[in-house]
Amino acid sequence: MSDVRRVLHVIDSLDLGGAQTFLLDLVTHLDRSRYEPEVASMHGRGVYAAAFESAGITTHVLSPKKWPPYYVLNFWNLLRRERYDILHFHLFGANLCAKPLAIAQGHRAIVVHDQCNDASRERNPVLLAADALANRGVSRIIAVSGSVYRYLLDREDVPDSKLAMIPNGIDAGAFSPATDDQRKEARRTLGIPLSTFVIGGIGRLVEQKNFDLILEVAFRTIRVHPEVLFVIAGTGPLEQQLREKVERSEYAASIRFLGHVGDRTGLFHALDAMLMTSDFEGTPMALLEAMASGIPVVASAVDGIAEVCIDNRNGLLVPPRNLKGFCSALEKIIRDPEMRDSLGMNARRTILERYEISSLVKGIESVYDEVLARR
Repeated sequence: MSDVRRVLHVIDSLDLGGAQTFLLDLVTHLDRSRYEPEVASMHGRGVYAAAFESAGITTHVLSPKKWPPYYVLNFWNLLRRERYDILHFHLFGANLCAKPLAIAQGHRAIVVHDQCNDASRERNPVLLAADALANRGVSRIIAVSGSVYRYLLDREDVPDSKLAMIPNGIDAGAFSPATDDQRKEARRTLGIPLSTFVIGGIGRLVEQKNFDLILEVAFRTIRVHPEVLFVIAGTGPLEQQLREKVERSEYAASIRFLGHVGDRTGLFHALDAMLMTSDFEGTPMALLEAMASGIPVVASAVDGIAEVCIDNRNGLLVPPRNLKGFCSALEKIIRDPEMRDSLGMNARRTILERYEISSLVKGIESVYDEVLARR
């Protein structure tokens, strides 16, 4: 019998998102002499399927589109056809739809990754109750932040013995502060003059990320600092609405939508600061990547963000949805180059010391070992 254990990672989709970015880093850093990872996307190949396949990861697409009967049936059949030692679920949709099927088939080594205190559970008590019920049949739940850990304890009554707190991490070696040449090249690629002060907003264009507020901050900031350029990197259902808001404003020349940016390293080399206005987060990947790149960050003081960022030490924190607070914090960043340098240096140190993917993957492998020992 082989000592290599097969691990199937099940996720809602392989569209653009922090959970997908983390999953790619996770499976490529697992000890392949001990674990053989595969990935199952419930619906669609998205932008990440090719990346998983290029990394040599077998990738199953259970449905070409978001059609629950189709991907539920195909997942059921996949579990009956293949023998997996561990099932690892990511994101709420996979947890809610696919996890009960695995439990029904008698799988006993089930790990759940809970990425954030998502609003869908809070708005719908039925979903909250269903998720809490399904969690009774899993082996371990990995919370990516202390706030997620406490949420699972308090709101879903998950016993402390079933929880592990392991934050998301990144390959910090892939991100670093830009050299002068790298900065010139990044600006040349994007067509941005070196003299321009560039502020980035990065992520899925969804309600949670509050990009509408980023635009309001941009309008006020550009009014005072016409030399500033805001770049929005990401796609999502709110993209057209956000673009139209900019087009109706008098600041369209100073706000640029980049769409999906595959070369995030190059993007960070072009930035002077990053703005994150999310209403809730687990451990956001864009935040970790920006900090590893030495970029000063202004962010909402919520959930996992506030566990990574310490105000005035490695970033600036603002109460959520506080327009004046975000504008004031950005003003400090723009006017004070010494503050930018200090925050950026401390931010990178934080990532190297606490959020390097290789050490965090060892923690996940320990969870796997424990789960397998209990079967």
